[in-house]
Amino acid sequence: MKEIIGDAELYLGDCLAVLPTLGPVDHVITDPPYDAHTASSFTGGRHRGRQGFAAEKVGIAFGSLESLEWLEAAQAQCARWIVAWCALEQLAAYKAIAPEWYVRGGFWDRTDGAPQFSGDRPAQPGEACALLHRPGKKRWNGGGRRAFWSGGRSREGGNAGIGHPTPKPLWLMTSQIDLFTESGEIILDPFMGSGTTGVACANLGRRFIGIEIEPRYYEIACERIDAAQRQARLFT
Repeated sequence: MKEIIGDAELYLGDCLAVLPTLGPVDHVITDPPYDAHTASSFTGGRHRGRQGFAAEKVGIAFGSLESLEWLEAAQAQCARWIVAWCALEQLAAYKAIAPEWYVRGGFWDRTDGAPQFSGDRPAQPGEACALLHRPGKKRWNGGGRRAFWSGGRSREGGNAGIGHPTPKPLWLMTSQIDLFTESGEIILDPFMGSGTTGVACANLGRRFIGIEIEPRYYEIACERIDAAQRQARLFT
């Protein structure tokens, strides 16, 4: 299933099936499911990833080499940056599977993150993002600033009440789109979720391709991106 909403192409399906059908894109900015160990630490038990299956049943942790099959497909079509959110423990997997692309890790200081409810160890300080770039000259709009973002989910542009359990806040994705991409470029999100990356693209004048396997999140994304596209047209 495919919807075209303004400058956005939205696909309902498995990204491994959809990615080979797409043309070239400028950047990939995405938030894949996290690994089973980290998810269990967050929730205290069973975790169901965006792809609709229990992490424990996969037999491997999301973020191990075998689980990054989508990355190879994305690399084949991406001209410049791949920015993938992950747990801190997963950065080594990205570096191992894509050493020629790997640049470094970034970090989100999630200032309103949950404590460690068990109380027997420190809580997670935040979340990482793997920063990869096609081999060759690199450029971004951030100059010498650090790859560091600080703020909570409820900061301006928060996503409270949108119907998704783990959305990245709009301010965070807007910042990344602004720093890593240029106006008019094509941004791909293979794990679109509720569409926050697509909303940020609409607000900043980027073209967007999103893929989501879960129908209820796909519908939320379509509605949110449609609203953002309409608002953007009002201002232009």
